[in-house]
Formats: sequence, structure tokens, C-alpha cells
Amino acid sequence: MDSPSTRTFKVIGYCRVSTAEQAADGTSLDAQESRIRAWCAAQDAELVEMIRDEGVSGTKLLGDRPGGRRAAQLLESRRPIADAVVVVRMDRLGRDAAEQIALLKRFRSGRVGLVAIAQQIDLATPHGRAMAQIGAVFNELERALIAERTTEALSELRAQRRAWNHPPFGWATTDGALVPHLDEQETLHRVRELRSEGHGYLKVANALNAEGRATKRGGPWRAMSVRSVLQSSEKMALT
Repeated sequence: MDSPSTRTFKVIGYCRVSTAEQAADGTSLDAQESRIRAWCAAQDAELVEMIRDEGVSGTKLLGDRPGGRRAAQLLESRRPIADAVVVVRMDRLGRDAAEQIALLKRFRSGRVGLVAIAQQIDLATPHGRAMAQIGAVFNELERALIAERTTEALSELRAQRRAWNHPPFGWATTDGALVPHLDEQETLHRVRELRSEGHGYLKVANALNAEGRATKRGGPWRAMSVRSVLQSSEKMALT
């Protein structure tokens, strides 16, 4: 058996990208994996598993993601198969500051360590822990600013009746402009009619399904989808 000084350092790589980030330079899954593999080669570490979460928002808790759940389980294991989890940046684990700080505490006190390559995080030192927590706060600030800019951009597009990636229910796109979708506008009228009669979202959804009215994506109507299309139509009416 290898002595502690010669035992191979085993790691699990974790990559995540949201739909919006997939085309961004340096954040693709392949780019992250290449960087993790290069780090392992430089550190003579054994990569025992590579976990990839594609099209998953950093706002989702680690344990609620398909791949992230695997990394979270590693933290709970009494006999983990790896010594550390390696990510390119801390925000791959999540953009919520509170969750990042909670994860840092678990990595610091548990059997499994954490390596964030770009930030050179070393949880063994007070300075490294402080820098990691500061980074978590700024990651959350960045997410909030992105959300604010996105909301402002969508409001401007609505005001100009211009199209965006997913036009709201009741609307379609023609030559880059939003135009009324007649069938969906009729369904919206029916939704408002049912609501004015005092029906809840679930009863409205059941009625729309019974009448064979289509949703935007072709699935069945649900209470939340009824609420969502009403909110979208109200925003359009205000612009």
C-alpha cells in the first residue's frame, strides 16, 4: 500500500454551464473540462470522474442539479472516492452567496477538499477562506446585475413591440417584430373570462384542457402556466 506521502491525489471535476453561457468564450463545458484536466496533469492528480451539468442555472442548489447531486453526495460520504472536487471557478458551484459560503464551510471541515483553479482558492489558510467568501458575495452581485439588465432589455423590447427569444403567449414573431397570435389571443380572452367568473388557476387550466386549447409548447395547461400567461399579458398591456 502507498504511504501517505506517495498516495495519488484523487479528484472529481465539476463543470456547469447555463443556457445563456453556452456560447460565451471560456465558459463552455469543453473549455472547463480541458482546464480541469490540464490542472490535474500539472498537479499529478488522478481524475476519477468528470461531472457535467449542461443548461443548468447557477441559481439552482447544488443538490438539485443532475450532476451537482453527485458532487453533493460526495460531501456526505464517509468513505469518499476522491480527495477533492475541482472547479474552474467558484461560481460553477453556484451563484448564490449564502450557498457558496455554506459549501465552503462543508468542504473546509469535511473529508473532501475543494480546488477553484482560476481563483487559486486554498481552504487550508485563513486568507484563502476569506477570499473565497468575498468571491461568493461578488458572484451573487454579478448575478443580480445580470438579472436587472435582462429585465430592462426585455421591457424595452416589449415597449418597441420587438421580438426576443421566446415571445410571450398571445404573440408571434414576423420579420423581427411581435405580432398578435390570433388563436392564442382568443385563449387569453377565454382565460380572462374564466377568471372574471371567479375560477381559480387550477379550474381555468382544467377548462382549457377540456376545451382542447393549446399551450405555447403543446403541453397540458397547469395552474402555474395560466398564472404565467396572465402576468405576461399584463406586462404587454402596460407597454
